[in-house]
Amino acid sequence: MLKEYVDLVMKKSKKAIDKDKIHQKVETLILKDNPEYLGLSSSDKNEIDKIIDDGVKKLEYIVTPKENYISILKTSFRRGRFHGNKRGDGNVLVTTDYVTKDGNHIVNNEYYSVVRANSNGAIDGDIVLIDIGGKNIEPKVERILERNLETIMGEVYRMGKSYFVRPIDKKKQVLTIALEGEAIEGQKVAVTLKEQTGDNFYVGEIARVFNHKDDPDEDILWEAFKCGIDDQFSKESLEQVKEIPVSVRDIDKVGRSDLTSWEIFTIDGEDTKDIDDALSCKVLENGNYLIGVHIADVSYYVPKDSPLDKDAFRKGTSNYLAGKVIPMFPHELSNGICSLNPYVERLAMSCIMEVNKDGEVVNYEILPTVIKSQLKMSYTKVNAILKEGKVDSEYEEHANTLRTLSKLALVLRRNRLKNGAVEFDRPELKLILGEDGKVSDFSVRIQDVAENLIEEYMLLANETVDKHLTNLGLPCLHRVHDHPNEERLIDFYKLIVAVNYPFYKYDADDCVYNPKALQELAEHIKDTGRLSSVLSTNLVKCMARAKYSPKNIGHSGLAKENYCHFTSPIRRYPDLTVHRIIKDCYFDSEHSHRNAKKWEVKLPEIGEHTSKMERIADEAESQTLYMRCSEYMSKHIGEEFEGTVIGLSQRGIQVQLDNMVEGKVRLRNLNGDYVYNAETFSLVSMDNSENYYIGDRLLVRVVDANKENKTIDFKVVSKIEENYIQNSEDSNQYVKHIAKNERARKEFLKR
Repeated sequence: MLKEYVDLVMKKSKKAIDKDKIHQKVETLILKDNPEYLGLSSSDKNEIDKIIDDGVKKLEYIVTPKENYISILKTSFRRGRFHGNKRGDGNVLVTTDYVTKDGNHIVNNEYYSVVRANSNGAIDGDIVLIDIGGKNIEPKVERILERNLETIMGEVYRMGKSYFVRPIDKKKQVLTIALEGEAIEGQKVAVTLKEQTGDNFYVGEIARVFNHKDDPDEDILWEAFKCGIDDQFSKESLEQVKEIPVSVRDIDKVGRSDLTSWEIFTIDGEDTKDIDDALSCKVLENGNYLIGVHIADVSYYVPKDSPLDKDAFRKGTSNYLAGKVIPMFPHELSNGICSLNPYVERLAMSCIMEVNKDGEVVNYEILPTVIKSQLKMSYTKVNAILKEGKVDSEYEEHANTLRTLSKLALVLRRNRLKNGAVEFDRPELKLILGEDGKVSDFSVRIQDVAENLIEEYMLLANETVDKHLTNLGLPCLHRVHDHPNEERLIDFYKLIVAVNYPFYKYDADDCVYNPKALQELAEHIKDTGRLSSVLSTNLVKCMARAKYSPKNIGHSGLAKENYCHFTSPIRRYPDLTVHRIIKDCYFDSEHSHRNAKKWEVKLPEIGEHTSKMERIADEAESQTLYMRCSEYMSKHIGEEFEGTVIGLSQRGIQVQLDNMVEGKVRLRNLNGDYVYNAETFSLVSMDNSENYYIGDRLLVRVVDANKENKTIDFKVVSKIEENYIQNSEDSNQYVKHIAKNERARKEFLKR
């Protein structure tokens, strides 16, 4: 309460004031709100002084040489994050947030450009104090407040008798990192910085050496490290794993419901070893279904703030990178006692829901259980049962249950789509690895009946858990997804017009807040033939990114008001967090209120960090996929492939081959002179050769593929089929006219 009054005083004060004056103004404000107030006590004044001192440390307030205090927002100083480039220039992002009189939480982001001369040695990622300047005064970094340089990835080089590491990240190449002792020049390493001996000069110690670049495991780990992913566990974590039992003991079952006699099974990929979800289904006498979603109780074995928990939080998620898994927990845990393996008892958190024939949850309970999976099923064999009626002998006793689950899953999916959930037609590239760990071929990952079945029940459990916590007024780490970006949707509408597939039923702004409109747009582009996947990819780019947050704004893509992640605590830290909240705030009714307050403080940081690590995981997945594709295509230089134009720009043509591998035809590899037309999304020939349009079918030849740069270069052999854009002639002629005039102007200036 006192903090709010201090903030208000500092906000209203136009000049710096001392602590005594702050005491007086706070007391006046309190008396105004409460006339019976007796005035500030000594302890109140001490608390206010502590609030002021903490505010100075956090740079909420600035202290003057005369020990007067003023809000930082009343000065030209700001605290922000420096986003630098390889030249040393950058932008400082300053985020301010406040609550309006009507209770709305407002967040403002402002960017201030800083030239290298004013950056004061700041590098990308630094938290800095910036003087934003004013009229005729450029923004300037006053000092670096925080720098997180735990590990630097780089290559060893030698100068004289000394060895140094050149960071791979070009934004950090302003750093000079000297090594103690000898090293091997050219070696790729991870370096821990031990001490700073000058401005941007450090002494480092090699923490890890990466082997040859062609090693199929090491190259993946190198790319992962470059993105910010660590596959290592602390010594303390590995010691903790040794103390965890390998089987369920009698003492572990105390206070748990025994469901070991239930018909429970798992459905996963053939190679899955970290099994964190299982299903059960019974038909009740009233015709409803009793659906059980049973999730591995990882939180029982991993206490909060233990070494394993700290490692898991740091990682945020497991990473699945081009055939290599970097787990959030050691394999002894994720594939052992915390994996719902068949025929053995396992501890679980079960969400048991009574669902009627319309797919509505009419009753549910969430409870700690002991289960025993009767069978580890595969997607392949379940699909054979549900699609072809082929029943493997092992599956016979469960076949009817699978059919019942599939029937209800269709109802659940129909309900989601009815509510406006959006599904995109985006085939996913799957790598087929040979015995040497390298790509031997490609295929398309298919989301089939069995995969959809599992998805529906996981969605249902996640929604039920979120509703449960929310309805009880308890904290929750929600999985939220904001509305689409209107500007990007407007550009997307231009694209589908340009490729001859306009959508007239709804405008772009309708699709922002009307999930049914967005859903119909997504359905519309599924009927665009070979352009379906590229248009779906472009539509996905219009969507906001889902994230984790204690503030619930709903999940736009799933059309759900309540949604969290509960079903994968082995591989996602947010799920583990939700399990702990349930235990602390729901099961522990005696301490529920106190525990809820603690979680309310922790959740913003957990949400922000895990969202960040999810983004890093996605980036690493993309980078390793591009690397593997480039490596594969390097063996096919000179060969010809058919593909579809999926993107065009002033730099060339983006082509997706029929095997889903993507590469570029750079302008230098095109015969002729071309200019890009942004209105028709096409490359227009300046010398009356062929124009290129999105959707064109091409025969291309592989001219280069570079694993290090993750690039694949093509040259056009011939155009197989043209996706000619109607009414584009005038626009194309205008673009050519502008380009000719601009070139003529430049030639004139050269004279």
